[in-house]
Amino acid sequence: MRFGVLGPVVAYGLDGAVELGPARQRTVLAVLLAEPQAPVTSEQLVDRVWGDRPPQRARLTLHSYLSRLRGVLAASGGPTVVRRAGGYLLDIEPSTVDLHRFRDLVTAARAADDATAMGLWRDALALWRGTPFDDLDSDWLQAISAALELERWAMILDRNDALLRGGHHTTVLAELTAAMDDHPLDERLAGQFMLALYNGGRQADALAHYRSLRQRLVEEVGSEPSPALRELHRQILRQELEVAVTAPPEQRTTQAVAGPVIAAPSQLPADVPGFTARDLELATLTRLAAEVPAAPLATIVGPGGMGKTALAVHWGHAHRAGFPGGQLYVNLRGFDEREPVTPREALGRLLLALGLRRDAVPDDVDAAAELFRASTADRGVLVILDNAGSAEQVRPLLPGSGCFTIVTSRDRLTGLVALNDARPVRVGALGGDAATELLSRIVGPERVAADPQATERLAGLCGQLPLALRIAAAHIVGDPDVAIGDYVDELERRDRLDVLLIDGDPTAAVAANLDLSYRTLTAHARDLYCRIGALPGEDFSQDLLTAVSGLSEGDTAQALRYLVAGHLVEQHRPRRYRMHDLVRLHAARSARRDLPEPDRDALITGFIEWHHDRAYLPIEDEESNVFLACEALRDHPKLWRLVVPLRNTINEWRSVARVREFLDVAGRLAEQHGDGPGLFRMTAMTASALRSEGDSTAAVEVGTRAVALAGDLGDREKVTAHGNLGIYLFDHGDFIGSAEAFAEAVGRAAASGNTRSQLIFVSSLIQVLLRLGRIEEAEKYLRDAEALRADALTSEEHHVRLWLSAAEIRLFRGEFDAAMNVADTALAIARQGSYGHLDMWCMQVRAQIQLHAGRPEPARRAFEEELADARDRDMHSFEPEILRDLAEVLVDLGEHHRARDLIAEARAKWPKIARSHEPFVDLVLAGAHNGLGEFEVAAAHAEAAVDAYRTMPWPARLELALLALADAHAGLGDTEAAQRSRAEADQLATVINRPRRERFRKLRPDRLSRR
Repeated sequence: MRFGVLGPVVAYGLDGAVELGPARQRTVLAVLLAEPQAPVTSEQLVDRVWGDRPPQRARLTLHSYLSRLRGVLAASGGPTVVRRAGGYLLDIEPSTVDLHRFRDLVTAARAADDATAMGLWRDALALWRGTPFDDLDSDWLQAISAALELERWAMILDRNDALLRGGHHTTVLAELTAAMDDHPLDERLAGQFMLALYNGGRQADALAHYRSLRQRLVEEVGSEPSPALRELHRQILRQELEVAVTAPPEQRTTQAVAGPVIAAPSQLPADVPGFTARDLELATLTRLAAEVPAAPLATIVGPGGMGKTALAVHWGHAHRAGFPGGQLYVNLRGFDEREPVTPREALGRLLLALGLRRDAVPDDVDAAAELFRASTADRGVLVILDNAGSAEQVRPLLPGSGCFTIVTSRDRLTGLVALNDARPVRVGALGGDAATELLSRIVGPERVAADPQATERLAGLCGQLPLALRIAAAHIVGDPDVAIGDYVDELERRDRLDVLLIDGDPTAAVAANLDLSYRTLTAHARDLYCRIGALPGEDFSQDLLTAVSGLSEGDTAQALRYLVAGHLVEQHRPRRYRMHDLVRLHAARSARRDLPEPDRDALITGFIEWHHDRAYLPIEDEESNVFLACEALRDHPKLWRLVVPLRNTINEWRSVARVREFLDVAGRLAEQHGDGPGLFRMTAMTASALRSEGDSTAAVEVGTRAVALAGDLGDREKVTAHGNLGIYLFDHGDFIGSAEAFAEAVGRAAASGNTRSQLIFVSSLIQVLLRLGRIEEAEKYLRDAEALRADALTSEEHHVRLWLSAAEIRLFRGEFDAAMNVADTALAIARQGSYGHLDMWCMQVRAQIQLHAGRPEPARRAFEEELADARDRDMHSFEPEILRDLAEVLVDLGEHHRARDLIAEARAKWPKIARSHEPFVDLVLAGAHNGLGEFEVAAAHAEAAVDAYRTMPWPARLELALLALADAHAGLGDTEAAQRSRAEADQLATVINRPRRERFRKLRPDRLSRR
């Protein structure tokens, strides 16, 4: 199969073009095609497909698209999407994608002679059908597209050079003329155009184009043409060109020209002793300096105390020889106790350093800036503008062409990136090894080696912040008798911000350093900073911060932009923010100082209510935050409202014991404060947690207590309590009691107009009634529920439940084809809406239909697909039941060893097997042991299953258990017992089991029970 992304996304199989599905599905494919051999995590896929606008259930929607893509590609004989190294990748050769073929061809062309390269370039250009990923809406793909357009443009320029070297100036001139309209300020293209004109005998036109370009560069960019273009102009003017060649940019050089009569200035501060790590950042600065555009500009940005100045100065000292025009340095005091340096003041210092007399420095900022650019042009000067406060403070200080500028700032200086082509170099906390190395250089390797664990704890308490590490190291060095572990103990006992300072030196204090950033914030940003500091949790969604900020959505977003720009918060994922550990401590201190106590109390109440309002939404992004908040607020009287969202954690079997701890605490608090709804919710959730732990006996006991507590509350609580008790009774194997509880819930929901709960519990009631053999009663409930389809309160999710109930009724009636059609409809709706567990239920019902219809191979494939889907989506709570169901299919297929192994795997994954699952496991094991000739073991399992299914009762399963028992008795030679079991099974003779019995009668006529 071949794929194309250099235009609309397409795929071609053996039978031609492949229909790839809707736009978002094609976007998922395109992301995988962009990097086919690099695993992409679910989180990355969501970010790349939806950007900052993901749907509510993004991961579930994503996995639905992945599942459909597997089917589409497999149907056309194509590759598959595989899970590897924690992510997804498309198992293909990169050369099957036009993007990667294009890059391979360009790479080969650049290594070849011109004649060979021309053919390769021609083939590369032929792959382009339009704008890459043209039909898809993805910010990530648009960025890739823009980069690809630049790659294509660079290739075209390389090809132009080859054409000109070969004397094909006439051929390329028309194309160059058109290209100049689209790229009027591209100096490499301009050089090619001038060369083509000159070689064509049009010297005057070439010189005229240079004059026009120079005027535009001066007026629009504020700079002269590059040295290479000026040299080409000189050669054309003097007719010195012998060979028509335009050197590629990497071959251009910048020569220092004569400057002032004084020696080149060298203003760099002293290099930082013990400078360590930052190898990547240093290499990035070196690469940026070597690119030599008109005037390269790098911004080193990051939070205070990260060592931005140290990085810039250290790099400058290491590369002094590369700047013969000198090294200039100005501290702009953008974040400082003192007033910021104005652009005019800074320009005065810079011009004086270059040798101008004080009276020659213009008072006008624009005039001074123009003089500075002229004085530095082509001199190869390094300019370090330290501690900048804003882009506006920096712009007048940028030198002329041929110089390199480094700006450091706590602000992101995005204006310089957008308008001045600045390349940001972001610095964050040191890695663990680098932090240890820094401490070792200052404290001494012997003391660090003496207690490596304490050193690691110290680095962690300092948040790997270089300033904090240096302050801590200074304290330890200052007292040789203090062990590193003793200092760590002090940090852990006290407020770290009170310890991490040097007395008498305000610049050597973490808190004072952060105060400088705090004071520069707007009023809204300061208030939001304090509110974040007062909130428990490790990161925060923008929706939460909007809810608790007291501001409008727009003002909250603006305040966040200020905090991000100042590196006080980090947007580590779309619409999610976090703080560095020490910044968080400072924000919490600021909140205690600047946020009134009533405001802090209201903030916590709003925080709790925001989480409570989201109790029925997916919790993945907030789960760890809710746990941390429960710990921090474990004495809050409304703790129960914060615990409620953990219902999803219970349902997915994650950290159930930890949830139980908070359920107990919150339940006691609710009881102490006479909070009836709170006590009910905690009791009800405790029953659910016990169910997740597999303790159906305790779940029924606590669920019954919840029903009693609901008696003093409203209809909604009564409905919930009875419905949940129905679930626990079902798990406990009491199907009659379960049906009564579900019927009570459905009746109360209908009477109170609670359509949502009515539809949820009626589907559960129908399942129980079908297992009891009460099919007509189940159909009546379904008819009543279907009458609610037009209710405005119903949703597609409820429709899926009704479709599934209809499919199961047809299954139990033996109408297998009709059941499959209905189940297919349910699955299609579930996947469109990404309803999580519902599509898993749909897949299970479809597989069960295939099994009971006597089609075990399709059933096997269906269960294996369901198992793969559950594992892809980390829905591990579904795995044991799927493994058990798959084991039953394998028994029908005669794979008895494998069936037994799958049951063992399922048991290992169940926290504790529920009573309703035990007989199913016994039934499967009975079949497996019968198949292996181990009839005594088989009989024991079959008898256990028969006893359980009689008690429930579940006639269809009882029939199968009796048949398995008959097989075991027959294998043991007890013909009379086998006949009794078979006769009882024949009396039951449920319609749902008829095809399976018929299949076994044909395949294994030797078995008495199947005759």
